[in-house]
Amino acid sequence: MLRKPGVLLLVLATAFMFAGCDQLKGMFQTSLGSTGSTKTAAPAETGQHAAQPVYGTVLAKVNGDTITLESFDEKVKNLQALSPEIKINTPEAKKSYLNDLITQELIYQEAKARGIEKQKDVKDAVEEFKKGVMARQLIMDETKGITVEPSEIEAFYNQYKQAFASARQVRAREIVVPTEQAAKDILIQLLQGGDFAALAKERSIDASASKGGDMGIINPAEQFDKFNEVIATLDAGAVSPIFKGPKGYYIVKVEEVKGGQIPQLTDTLPDTNMTVYDQIKNGLLQQKQAQRIQDLTDRLRREGKIEIKEELLR
Repeated sequence: MLRKPGVLLLVLATAFMFAGCDQLKGMFQTSLGSTGSTKTAAPAETGQHAAQPVYGTVLAKVNGDTITLESFDEKVKNLQALSPEIKINTPEAKKSYLNDLITQELIYQEAKARGIEKQKDVKDAVEEFKKGVMARQLIMDETKGITVEPSEIEAFYNQYKQAFASARQVRAREIVVPTEQAAKDILIQLLQGGDFAALAKERSIDASASKGGDMGIINPAEQFDKFNEVIATLDAGAVSPIFKGPKGYYIVKVEEVKGGQIPQLTDTLPDTNMTVYDQIKNGLLQQKQAQRIQDLTDRLRREGKIEIKEELLR
């Protein structure tokens, strides 16, 4: 049977990365393979050592210790999240992965038999894992029940709706002349119906003159502040007043405007599957949760006794 190379090494290397890890739970004196299921405990068999009661569907036993179907499925999910290229979705692949887990379990049991769990670095790692699990659970408990009301979402939208607008793209033409009087003469011709492109070719001193003043889509980063300020006020078809710039006196005509529209709350945002409403709701929820945790940590710091020897950090 062909097996994916490296899967066993990956299993062993990531054995203690996930909260559902049976071995670490065993170090905390919980049932090996327990998933918190409400199923009746499977009767333990006598093996090389006493096994704890196991809750769940028995998939395999290794010297009396059990691997449940529930813990197996959780490990598959975690491994594929870590390495999406690994596919464990066929009976053959599942059998292969189960054999890897059995090997992992045998190595764990041997390590335990040798007293490795009593080594300081191992005990420290287990304690850090325990702290992480407990802190994560506290945060979940503390933020449970926090909600966002529709009125809060609507208020946020009304205040910041402009931020949801799509980027405004402007295609424009320009005429640049060296003197203000020349610019005034051209503007009069334009107001009398003169062709902007033809006048740009005839009178403009900018390199764009050969293209009838066509600048293409404007990149604000490539323009000076006054130019961007004027462009922002013009709709498609509008001609600007005269304004001064680095090369002389400018007249600009906006040919086309795309984007810049403000979406409604029910509109789906580009490149997402979320509506504006849902994005605001999620953002406000995360903000409230973060504030709740900040309030908790602030209180704990106020009430706790904290001593720091800053001189040791130099």
